[in-house]
Amino acid sequence: MLIGLIAKRLVMNSAFISRSLNTSRLQAVVRRSHSTDIDEVANAARAAKKHAASGQPTIFAKILDGTIPADIIYDDDKCIAFNDINPQAHVHFLVIPRKFIATLEQADDSDQDLLGHLLLVAQKVAAQQGLKEGYRVVINNGVQGAQSVYHLHVHVMGGRQMTWPPG
Repeated sequence: MLIGLIAKRLVMNSAFISRSLNTSRLQAVVRRSHSTDIDEVANAARAAKKHAASGQPTIFAKILDGTIPADIIYDDDKCIAFNDINPQAHVHFLVIPRKFIATLEQADDSDQDLLGHLLLVAQKVAAQQGLKEGYRVVINNGVQGAQSVYHLHVHVMGGRQMTWPPG
């Protein structure tokens, strides 16, 4: 949020910005990278509706099959981890299972080892990313949980002081 305020202030103060800088592009990046809670809720509602109707592969399925590129930072036979395209912290990566599970509710007893593995990978990658002072682990689940991609995934965010409650 502070970065967004600083960027907006810089955009408004032409003394700090070169005439060649595309300020509308900067504003768009600031808006996209610091979306509001309302945006996330709306995105989750659209995603739920799309998922229910489409039966199409999710963006994560396309990342897993190589159709869509991602900045993959961990890969094994059960899951991958990659940097979030819209980071909400200095370090923000996702851990997703190779097995398709749309929501946490759809996981069952046979997924117990896989779910534990996702958390252990989150821990391992967080250490590799230098998150020594702590980090937040989040699983958004369903519409009210603001899940925007219906393929189970674990968010890991760190590199700054998190606040509570999250929203």
